[in-house]
Amino acid sequence: MELKELVTLCRRWAWLLIIGTVAGLVGGFVANYIQTPVYESAAKVFITRNRQQSGADIFSINDQQLVLTYQQLLKTHPVISEAESRLGISINPEDVQVDVILNTQIIQIKVQGENPNQIASIANTLVQILIEQNETMQSGRYTLYEEGLNSQIDQVQSEIATLQGEIAQANKSNVEQQLDLVNKQIVDLQDEIVILEQEIAVFAGTSQAERASLAEKQSQIDQIRSLLYIYQQIKTNLTFIGEPIQGDSSLEDPQLTSLQATLNLYQQVYLNLLNSLETVKLARLQSTPTVTQIEEAAIPKKPIRPIPLLYIPISGVVGFFIASGIMFLIDYFDDTIKPSQNIQEIFDIPVIGKITESNQSTEIGEVYSSGQINNSLLNAFEILRINVSRLIKQNSLKTILITSSALGEGKTTIAANLAMALTQSGKKTFLLDADLYHPTLHSLLRIDNKRGLGDILADDVDWKDVISDFRGIVVIPGGISRHSATSLLESERMNRLLEELQKEADVVVVDGPPLFIADSQILASKVDGVLLVVRQGGTITSIARAMLNQLKLIGASVIGVVLNRTSGIDTYYFDGYYRDACSINVAKADKTGTSVPP
Repeated sequence: MELKELVTLCRRWAWLLIIGTVAGLVGGFVANYIQTPVYESAAKVFITRNRQQSGADIFSINDQQLVLTYQQLLKTHPVISEAESRLGISINPEDVQVDVILNTQIIQIKVQGENPNQIASIANTLVQILIEQNETMQSGRYTLYEEGLNSQIDQVQSEIATLQGEIAQANKSNVEQQLDLVNKQIVDLQDEIVILEQEIAVFAGTSQAERASLAEKQSQIDQIRSLLYIYQQIKTNLTFIGEPIQGDSSLEDPQLTSLQATLNLYQQVYLNLLNSLETVKLARLQSTPTVTQIEEAAIPKKPIRPIPLLYIPISGVVGFFIASGIMFLIDYFDDTIKPSQNIQEIFDIPVIGKITESNQSTEIGEVYSSGQINNSLLNAFEILRINVSRLIKQNSLKTILITSSALGEGKTTIAANLAMALTQSGKKTFLLDADLYHPTLHSLLRIDNKRGLGDILADDVDWKDVISDFRGIVVIPGGISRHSATSLLESERMNRLLEELQKEADVVVVDGPPLFIADSQILASKVDGVLLVVRQGGTITSIARAMLNQLKLIGASVIGVVLNRTSGIDTYYFDGYYRDACSINVAKADKTGTSVPP
């Protein structure tokens, strides 16, 4: 569609575009008024981690991946459920938005809702739950290992206390009991080593997390073997209690010396276990990311929705585009004649007249005379008369049928005004109403319709007895027909009537029925030329083209098209020209004292 066509279309449907825009603005205002205000509150957390982490740790990922991991954690069901449990309210996950601020390690938690106090509490609670779950999740990786070390420390402490008692009492039975306990401990440690070695043997993990777990198991085996070696030393010492001790300390009690040596070994085990426990705690602290709340969620004072200054204009634009869509849809399916279309290309016949809509108070359904010099419609009919006169002269036309493809396209008005224009140009013109089913010419001209063409054809009435004079036009109305109009128009009497009228008149203008009536095609075959009236925005192109094809089949001569009720610029130019002329004449009249005709 060209720009000119688009502008024409918009002008034609300007009322629809205005209604659509206004409806959109009103709808936006109403929606803004009835919509419940929605508030938003946001909290921010900063995610960091210790840079001394081991490369084998599960968290050996880049900072952005770490932040994205915690972003997803905040959206999980357990976190939302825990917040609901603590606050005693229901939380819609769709109201919670978690975003990572670009190029930072800061996570922003936004919560939307109708209660400003409630959404601030939700945001802050989610942050606290994240901090707690971060510590719980990381410490859980080392819990079992710490529990095992604490259990061994407790056992060693118990053994040390027992040895200290034995040394005080020098009781050999306690030494044997210690030996049994040591043997049991050795067996337990050996079993643990076997289990860990079996787990390592079947281990096939290749991910970073699985390699970290394998490293931890290997480390446990090394520590257990170190403890096993010490317990074996203790066992050796306990086994030889009571044996003579070789050396310079022959005066000492061999049993006490052995117990003291065993006690020293247990104390060494105790120190080793404590060192291992501290190493595990340090590793846990180093591998645990830090989640710090850097901004608390505040209670919002203003809602984020609705926004009147945004919603109402957008609604107006939406209404305009909806109306535009309807306009284009109607235009796409509208098969009527449009201002932008080339009528001559559509029908392959020339346009010999354009009757525009008048911007004055006069109605188009009347007959204009030369006295109405200020009427732009008269100018259009004069142009039509000039073109018809030229065709009459070129083609020796005497009878012209005025017809249309449908009802309401103004053919009767065109016929009457064309006859008036021809009469005022000096031609003797007969105007014949041949629409016997629905004669309307008499109503337009306000003449008697008691007798007319129907009586001439049916009752053989002399045509001179039914004629009427209208401003110099000889008019034959339709009359009241009681017979078949088709048979009357096909009769020989109709042929003789047309011959008689042609002898008496210069031009016979026939106001016929629409083309979809068979009578119109009968008349078209009897006259010298057919003038087709089409209405802009009313005549359906495909129907008019089909009717023209039928006229061509019967050999009718279609001399041209009259485009009726157009919304062109001609009227504007004519009225402007007339106003300028009147102004000049009035000025001349004021100087000379003469009067100017209206």
